[in-house]
Amino acid sequence: MQPRIPTMLVLGAMFVAGLSLSSASADGPKPCINANSEFAKVKAACAKGGQDEVKKMMKAVFDKEKAAGNDVKCNSCHENLKDYKLKPNGKADLKKYM
Repeated sequence: MQPRIPTMLVLGAMFVAGLSLSSASADGPKPCINANSEFAKVKAACAKGGQDEVKKMMKAVFDKEKAAGNDVKCNSCHENLKDYKLKPNGKADLKKYM
């Protein structure tokens, strides 16, 4: 006799699997918080692929700066990484890096 899996467990697993599949494809990229940035590169990255594309673009900028000997990190310009609020020096510093 085979052990029986409770129906609610099976239905719950199917529901969770359905949520993860639908959210990955239906929602598209996570939208930018500041899609109207004054920086053309940031604005273009937002339009292309949302927050993930901006993160890739910023990582490339930081990699270039680090190679030049500058110690830059996300929190050099941002107060936090939840809403990406800029510190007072954020825009001025980014202008130097762009």
